[in-house]
Amino acid sequence: MAERYAQASTSDERDRFYANDARRIAPEPSRRTDRPPSTVWITKPILKTRGWTEAAIREFLPRPEKHYSNPHVKGRSPMPLWSARTVGRVEATDDWQLWLAQSLARRGITLRHLTESIRDNGFRHRFQTAHRAITAYQESRYRIR
Repeated sequence: MAERYAQASTSDERDRFYANDARRIAPEPSRRTDRPPSTVWITKPILKTRGWTEAAIREFLPRPEKHYSNPHVKGRSPMPLWSARTVGRVEATDDWQLWLAQSLARRGITLRHLTESIRDNGFRHRFQTAHRAITAYQESRYRIR
């Protein structure tokens, strides 16, 4: 009996073998509707392409506003996310501007080098969307009238 059960290739065949009336129901794929469409969330790779480092993230940004399950590898720790508003607010400070200039000079790179290093079109699109959202927030918030 165990051999026939082991040879059953699908769960439905195994259920029929044991005359299990309670059929397995495949769960519906979850729709991620928990984030508002107008919110642009910024990930660490996007921050690093904007000149951030791990130390700067710890020093300048508050705790992540949200965590999102890792879509690349199941079982990995969730990705920390910050809103474009939070990142824009931090990047507009004088302390951040000074740190960024010193950091880029110390590393011998420019922001242009960082953005030109993007090869993946999907990531480039996400980066550009994040950049537009951060810039729009900064321009509306700190516009000189």
